[in-house]
Amino acid sequence: MKKLYFIVTLLFLSTATFAQSDAILNFRQVVKEIPNQFDNLKKDLLQDNTEKNYKLYSSKIEDMPISKTIISISPKDGHVYIVTFNVEQMDSMMLRIFGSISQQYINELNEMVKSGNYKGRDYNSNGESITELTDAKDQLVLQYISSSKEHVLIFYGALTK
Repeated sequence: MKKLYFIVTLLFLSTATFAQSDAILNFRQVVKEIPNQFDNLKKDLLQDNTEKNYKLYSSKIEDMPISKTIISISPKDGHVYIVTFNVEQMDSMMLRIFGSISQQYINELNEMVKSGNYKGRDYNSNGESITELTDAKDQLVLQYISSSKEHVLIFYGALTK
């Protein structure tokens, strides 16, 4: 019985590590697509709302079992890539996996700031912790918003191509 438990634990840990590294690889891929306004990541048109003047697309990067991804395009907000983690709906095992992924995102954001290509700012608003990164032109590049209900990564496409 102990041997079976050990094997299951190893399998779980290796799967979690694989998922975590995929999350960071995906994060880096989205950052690389910021200058292209995520055009290379658009998959299927999910919604075309001509009344409110926006379009929603799915992403070529597959969602993780604990996330939802959407690409939004509107004249008001520009091109935005959004990854949402609904932590309120996660069981304890998924919360542990997400905790590790979340920490990797934070580490990645810190490395981006250390590179000198970005400036970071942390603040709290309405019960949410918000981290913002801006580029050398002071344009907002991404936000990481976390609360007890959800964590959201918002990547902002370049204002001009």
